[in-house]
This record gives sequence, structure tokens and C-alpha cells, in this order.
Amino acid sequence: MKYKFLPVFFLLSSVLCSPAFAGAEQYYGKFYSDGSPKKAEFALTYDDGPGYITEDLLKLLDKYHTKATFFMMGLSVKKYPDRAAKVAQAGHLIGNHTWSHELYVKVARQPDHVKILEKELDKAADAITRAAGKKPVFLRMPNGYSKDWVKKVAAEKGYVLVNWSYGSDWTNIPEERMTAEYLKNVGPGKILLMHDGGGKTREKTLRITEKILQEAARKGLKAVTLDELLGIK
Repeated sequence: MKYKFLPVFFLLSSVLCSPAFAGAEQYYGKFYSDGSPKKAEFALTYDDGPGYITEDLLKLLDKYHTKATFFMMGLSVKKYPDRAAKVAQAGHLIGNHTWSHELYVKVARQPDHVKILEKELDKAADAITRAAGKKPVFLRMPNGYSKDWVKKVAAEKGYVLVNWSYGSDWTNIPEERMTAEYLKNVGPGKILLMHDGGGKTREKTLRITEKILQEAARKGLKAVTLDELLGIK
């Protein structure tokens, strides 16, 4: 029996172009606020860090053998590069939360709003890459701002946009009631938002996170990073 050998470059090209090897490029500019409700998984996400509770949060997540996603602000990374590095070293996913958390409802009214966002993303990505060793692919806009022009910039810059299914830790809701709302929203495909940076105090983030993880165990749910929840590798 005779075998025909195809040129190496042809074989390599075929493999790389196969859907099984497709990268995240096909998801750039797309927007998500939850994952599949068919899997027993959900995502814990933290914004505005790294902050002064980040290392305590890492210890808590490690205690429960849990991975999370941290949307970091460039200015926070510049202030605490070692903490950003520890988040990456612990196996958590890091996303871009812009450089300085501008209010984009107002930015959008400026004629150079696209350039402002591009600069904010690039500066934050550079700080994250320097500290954590990898450029972020996931983006959460400040205040969840998600207009078409933002999606276009995200697509051009190579980002997947992610908001959240539930979050309230920045509000004045009493902690007991807030915790109850978080626990009620622990479910398949849910993306929960909390903060490990910004604000005067974030200790309640630790208390609420632990109760969420206990509730998840009771419900048979696993907390995973966003790339795993959304199936974007």
C-alpha cells in the first residue's frame, strides 16, 4: 500500500485552521452577562483591585479550592504590582477594568471618546502584563457601560466584554440583606460581581464570598474562571 505525504506546511495550516484549534479571536467584541444554565458552574468576579484585602481573598479562595476572575484597574496594579502577580501565580484569571475607571456616560459625549478608551485599555493592559506576565483578554467596563462603540473598540483591541448577573456590594443595602441576595443568585451560569479594591472598606467582600462558597457547595455548584464558564480558551 502506498502512502502520499502532504507537505508539512499544508498539514500545519490545516491543523491551525481547524475549529478545534480556534482561539478566542472569534469572541472578540462579544458581550456576556452570564454563562450556560446547563452546567453546575458559576463565576466569582472581583473589580477595582488589587486592593488591601486581595491577599486575604486569595487565602480564602485557596481554602475552598476555588478560582475566580479579577478585573483589575491599571492604577491599582501600578500601586500593588506584587498583589497582581500573586493573583496570577495562584491560577486566577485577570481581566482589564481600564486604567482609571472613567465615567463613560460622560466620556461618550466627548469627540475623542474612542481614543480615550483605547488609551485607558492599553495603559491598563501594559500594567497588568508587566505585573502578571500575561495580557488580559476579558474586559469589564466601569459601571458595566456597554454601547456599540465600546464593543467595536473591544473587538479591535482583542477583548471579550463581560458584565454580571448580580452584584450589589457597592450599594448601601444592609450586609445581612445583601448577603441573602447574593446567596439567592448563586446558580448555574451566574456571574457574581464584588470588589476587592476601591472604597474605604472591603472586609464584607470576604464574609460574603465565604458564605457564597458555602451555599455553592450546598447546591452542588463549582466556582470557575470566566474563560471556563463561557467556554472561551
